[in-house]
Amino acid sequence: MKAIYGVFIAAGLAVGTYAASVPSIQALPSTVQGRPGTAVGWGLTLTYTAPGDWVLLNDSFFTGSPVYGTYKDYVVNEFIVAGPAPESSSVTVPFSSGTAGLGEFDINAKVPYTSVPGNIVVDYSIFSQDPNSPTFDPTSFVGSGQASAAVTVNIVPEPGTFALLLAAFSLLAFVIFAFEPYRSKC
Repeated sequence: MKAIYGVFIAAGLAVGTYAASVPSIQALPSTVQGRPGTAVGWGLTLTYTAPGDWVLLNDSFFTGSPVYGTYKDYVVNEFIVAGPAPESSSVTVPFSSGTAGLGEFDINAKVPYTSVPGNIVVDYSIFSQDPNSPTFDPTSFVGSGQASAAVTVNIVPEPGTFALLLAAFSLLAFVIFAFEPYRSKC
């Protein structure tokens, strides 16, 4: 009976160790802004410090409203690994439109100026061997999971819209103040 309890305790410790070994994903930057009809995106920093294991990012998706735009996953096209040497426990991949980072958000052309909050969720796999090693064995798979980063897309008006509004208000102010002396004589 003690042997059975020992097995359960060992299994619990193993699960506890794995549960504590979750990678951290940070979107760079967490808030992006763009005009309707443009594309914005995020880079990432992946941090994984579990001793003896490596994490490989598989893909990503955006949980915000699809009404405002379409998300394109870049992680699926890259091979992003973090872990012990010879890899690094922290990897940063800057955003490069169409090629690198977490992903891209293509803002629909006819949407209102608003803020679209969401999360970028990343699926990952953990291996007991370095996936970049020439002797990598896929059976070294330890587990998988998801990590997420909170992000926001701010949809902003064209810069010309601000200039046009400023000009209109300036003209209105000029008319009001320029004709003020004449109005009081009427």
